[in-house]
Amino acid sequence: MKIAFIGAGGIAGNYLRSLKQLQRPIAAVCDINAERAVTIAAEVSNMRSATAYTDHGEMLQKERPDVVFTCIPPGAHTTQVADAAASGAALFVAKPVAQDLETAQRARDAISTAGVVNQVGYMARYSDITDKAKALVGARKLAMGFGRFLARMGANHPWWGKYDVSRGQMVEQTTHVFDLIRYFLGDVTSVHAYGIKGVSEGIADFEECTVCNMQFESGAVGNITSTCVARAHDNFATELVGDDIYLKLTHDLGLRGQVGDETIDYTGTEAGYFRQVEQFIKAVEANEQGVVCSSYADAVKTLAVTLAANRSLETGQVERVAK
Repeated sequence: MKIAFIGAGGIAGNYLRSLKQLQRPIAAVCDINAERAVTIAAEVSNMRSATAYTDHGEMLQKERPDVVFTCIPPGAHTTQVADAAASGAALFVAKPVAQDLETAQRARDAISTAGVVNQVGYMARYSDITDKAKALVGARKLAMGFGRFLARMGANHPWWGKYDVSRGQMVEQTTHVFDLIRYFLGDVTSVHAYGIKGVSEGIADFEECTVCNMQFESGAVGNITSTCVARAHDNFATELVGDDIYLKLTHDLGLRGQVGDETIDYTGTEAGYFRQVEQFIKAVEANEQGVVCSSYADAVKTLAVTLAANRSLETGQVERVAK
């Protein structure tokens, strides 16, 4: 299996470590930062020689990889995913899949046309606590989902606080919470968000604190809270409510709650970071999209929700989620 990377910074390191654990060598690394591409290519060459590139089109043409991991900021997405799909490569794409729906939809359609195995890096879908919660919910109808992502971002994220590149915290970071709540409650039809700017200097040029209410296609309701200025514990959490059921997933490993008369007190061991890559490699080897929990097409739906939330911040109105 010939594996290549488009983008070698940030989250790429996480995927590279997982591939090393799986003893999967890297054939090529592409990054617009030539020095970084050469450095990472040298670092992964302990298993086989890896070639560095600065142009993804050249890499795809010369290397003809079987698998491409795309790990670039939202604002850097242009045609990388669509080009990789057209080359016939299976695709693992870091979230969020773009910063606008048009780019994401073009890539989605290219993937569909090519018929290649595809997955997006929503690791929480692959955790032990998510698996356990799915089994506990079973056929029960959930009426409410709410979650939070509370953090304090620092200078080690140079592009993250720039709206033009990241599209804000809900799109770039809290997308994990939006996605996981969608995983349990289904499609979102409308959102209403509020936010505040200027809470802290030097962190972000967008709203550093937001709340977003959601209406689901099923009739369920939800709410997600985000901030990038707080030093908080249990900062990534998701809660699910239905008739005689309450579950709280404290990511990465804690699940507590009540299902009927049963008290739930469960601690997982797998957070999903490794398993998502392991599962993707298995899907590629079997050429079986059905074993993927986080397809590109589904990730486009999560992007649509967070972009609608951004529009609501601007208008102050309820915004419909694009189909």
